[in-house]
This record gives sequence, structure tokens and C-alpha cells, in this order.
Amino acid sequence: MTTTDAPRRLRVRVDPIRCTAFGFCAEFCPEMFDLDEWGYAWLKDSEADDAAAQLVRETARLCPRRAILVEEVAPAERPVSGTPTQTQNGGLRQWLHRNNP
Repeated sequence: MTTTDAPRRLRVRVDPIRCTAFGFCAEFCPEMFDLDEWGYAWLKDSEADDAAAQLVRETARLCPRRAILVEEVAPAERPVSGTPTQTQNGGLRQWLHRNNP
């Protein structure tokens, strides 16, 4: 009997310090990225599957500030609920502001 490894996924993050609101990510990959009211990037989803992997990697490569971080993770590693990438209505910068007095 043969076993196959489960497909690996990409974990995607936006560095809020490096992001300077160019907005290219939302243009190149609107499935994963959106912009807040000031033009800063936030993620619609913190993980990308195999189908989106190439586009996400290319988007990270094209970011002029290198603010998009991509890492390969095993399927068992899932983001913790309530992490900044999963917040709604404001994205990572506002989450950081609320949680770092």
C-alpha cells in the first residue's frame, strides 16, 4: 500500500511596518489581498492552496517594499483563531493598535 503526502499550503502574511500602501498586491492577486481605507494591504485569507501558490509567490516577489511574507506549511499547522490575518474590518494595523497599548 502506498501513501501520498497531503498537499502543502502556503501561509501568507503582510508585514505592517514594511507596507507603504502601493496597492500592487490587491491588483495582482485580489483573491488574497484587499486594501483598507488608507490603502494598506490586508489578507482575505492567511493560507493559499496549490492552485493559488504561484500567483501568491509572484505577488510577493513584485511587492516593491517586500512586505508580503510567504512560507510553506504542513496542512496540520493552522493559524490560531483571532490572529491578525483573520480579523475583519480594518486588518492587521488596527489589530496591532488595539492589542499593543
